[in-house]
Amino acid sequence: MNILETKNLEKVYDAFSLRDINLEVKSGEITALVGENGAGKSTTIGCLSGIKKKSGGKILFKGKDMDSLSREERSEIAFAYDEISFPLEFTVSQVGKYGSILYSNWDEGKWLNLLTKLSLPKDRKLKELSKGMKAKTEIAYSLSHDPSLLILDETTSSLDPVVRDELMDLFQSFVEDGEKAILFSSHITSDLEKIADRIIFIHKGRLILSIDRNDLDEKWALVHAEKDSGWEKEKEVEHFRVRPYSMDLLVSDISSFLSRHPEAQREKADIETILLMLARGEEE
Repeated sequence: MNILETKNLEKVYDAFSLRDINLEVKSGEITALVGENGAGKSTTIGCLSGIKKKSGGKILFKGKDMDSLSREERSEIAFAYDEISFPLEFTVSQVGKYGSILYSNWDEGKWLNLLTKLSLPKDRKLKELSKGMKAKTEIAYSLSHDPSLLILDETTSSLDPVVRDELMDLFQSFVEDGEKAILFSSHITSDLEKIADRIIFIHKGRLILSIDRNDLDEKWALVHAEKDSGWEKEKEVEHFRVRPYSMDLLVSDISSFLSRHPEAQREKADIETILLMLARGEEE
């Protein structure tokens, strides 16, 4: 079941446009939104949150138009950003008090447990916290009102590897009941490799690829070819990059490709490799 879906989502600026964004986030899964800086990740999430007014298209939450959701229905969606969204004079405890007033389903026990788990000082003001501690406060707050959908926009980017690893476990636990989901934007591809069930690649305001994580491991590969081989025309080649004397081919079904070109040199196509292929394109 799709917990979140966009249909032809658009946001048009003078110098940049987000167009024809059709993405699906399924219950029980963590979906990664990946792209280079300026690709449109934050603009997409801004449209989902309502911070940015979309120029066109539809956003559906549990099959219902986002524009018609009640306040209670909207509370099922939580957003966490790379910058704290509360007054910096607030203490961490005051953030929780704000949540208990705003949300009827606020779970004080979960909030206090997360403060302990994430080593957050209850009586410190937000302005006294590091960027990483502020990000952890955002995440704890977002998880404490029992959302069905958690949307993260580079929220973990300022955290050290140990804390990020702890949070990856927390995120996986969040979706394990099969009813909840996460849409996760991050440039730290190693984190996404660990937890993402589906990876969506965005480039220059367009969704280019949507890949199931298992397919990425089993079917996709990077193939190195002679520049005049003509292999870029093969049906399994999704993208290619021309170098001075060779080509790199992004292949979506390596078994099928190798049945015709068994001599092909290949290597694993991880998230970072695909991102670089999309960002650098077909230019020599």
